[in-house]
Amino acid sequence: MQVSDANQKVNIGGAGKHDCFAKAALCIMVLNQYFGKKRRYERQPKPMLAWLMLEFLLLYKPLYDLFLFCRSKRSSAVTNMNLPMPKKTSFVFNSLTLGLLCSFSHASSVIEPGFEFHGYAKGGLGISNDPILNAEAYDWAANGMNIFRLAGNRYSDSSGGRMGNEANWLELHFNQGFTHDHDMAWGLNANIVYGDELALDELYTQADGVFTQHSNARFWAGKRYYARVETVLNDMQALSSDGLGFGMDDLDVGAGLFSIGVTRNLYNETNLESGDMVAVSSSLRKIVLPKQIELDVFANFGTFMGPAVSDDNSNARELNPNAYQLAFKLHRGDYFNNDEFFLRYSHNTSMSITRTWQQTPSYQIGAFYQGLKHITEDYRIAYIWSHENAHFDEAARKRNYTEQVDAHWNSLVLRNSLAWNQRTSTEIETGYEQVRFTATDPAQDGTNSGYKLTVSQNLHAGSGYWDRPVIRFFITYANMDVETLVYQHSNDGEQIKMGESEATTIGAQFEAWW
Repeated sequence: MQVSDANQKVNIGGAGKHDCFAKAALCIMVLNQYFGKKRRYERQPKPMLAWLMLEFLLLYKPLYDLFLFCRSKRSSAVTNMNLPMPKKTSFVFNSLTLGLLCSFSHASSVIEPGFEFHGYAKGGLGISNDPILNAEAYDWAANGMNIFRLAGNRYSDSSGGRMGNEANWLELHFNQGFTHDHDMAWGLNANIVYGDELALDELYTQADGVFTQHSNARFWAGKRYYARVETVLNDMQALSSDGLGFGMDDLDVGAGLFSIGVTRNLYNETNLESGDMVAVSSSLRKIVLPKQIELDVFANFGTFMGPAVSDDNSNARELNPNAYQLAFKLHRGDYFNNDEFFLRYSHNTSMSITRTWQQTPSYQIGAFYQGLKHITEDYRIAYIWSHENAHFDEAARKRNYTEQVDAHWNSLVLRNSLAWNQRTSTEIETGYEQVRFTATDPAQDGTNSGYKLTVSQNLHAGSGYWDRPVIRFFITYANMDVETLVYQHSNDGEQIKMGESEATTIGAQFEAWW
């Protein structure tokens, strides 16, 4: 992504104090989490005090803002609650599905005639003389970084934030737009990725203007990243339906833009002898609410389809029951000052129906609150709170080969960024994470927790928060305390040390997009 005017001033101060709807929801959920009904596994680890302090620091201001807002409404002291429109900034978008940015991108880009090449890359080297915190995560990164991935975290590749704590990755996007004929626009998109091996993750064609009365509706077929809801600092998808399939996006129905697609596992093309989960994903996006808030709603359904369905000896249906997801997202702001709240309910699935390697609890509730604030032109704070609550009944425990009954995951990440000038900046990223487990055997109950601190001195092409390329020289310290391994099953290759462990990594990494 490129900003058309690198020296343009940004709107400082965010959306104001009256955007408390999402913050209030977050406060209620956190208070309910810690002060709700007590259970037999209430025993908390020592770091819980630090966790509550961090939550208090994050939530005190929203609670205070909510109090002022409600008082002003009650007394009618404030008669005009309209907020000024944020200062608009011109962007040049590319078609890259950037994990850092696409959580804020809602509308499809225009299909332009001609060839385009875009990409995203991150890579680096870490050096650590300490024992490996998580063998599976260390092998995943394969760059020497002693990755902090909390034992029992089934949701993100990195814990406590991604800076100085992630794997190398490359995306090469090739887009060919064909000449516009008969008021239609057609395009072909390909995405070649490299992590530990080359792969063709996306290859699909799309067409605008097929319906003359609904020219913005876009039809597509092929394989692609689809229906993703991205989180930034922990680099994960809170919702996704990636896969091979077909669909229609952005049909204007008045209240918003309607999309529907059918997909199956993107990463399992050669294993079709039994079948796979097939997802029907739908959304209604860009619903305009008061106070410049946008609402997106999602409804997904998945069922197992394939030759195994007609095999009387197959247990495919038992291992892959029908699943559905219901979710909504509230968003306000621009690329420089924004807040976003996402809430999802999953039945017989986790964050994605088509990612069949993920766990499939009987139900799972996910909540995420993230944002970015420019405190001054050069000082920025980004933050995310993530929560997943997974419950496993007897059938779910059987198909997941686990003895856990409940898993409560909470993660908080804060990133402070200070630009000294156009060439250098300093970033400090802190994160705390915990997973609380209950099991069929109370002796296996426990809470795994940990924290991470990364300090990075950066060299970059500009002083803006999103300016790239950037080179980061970092030092990362991580501490992890493991009380239980009940989440593991017989297929796990994860090697985790019980008790407390710590590791320090020094290194350098780069990030770029074009």
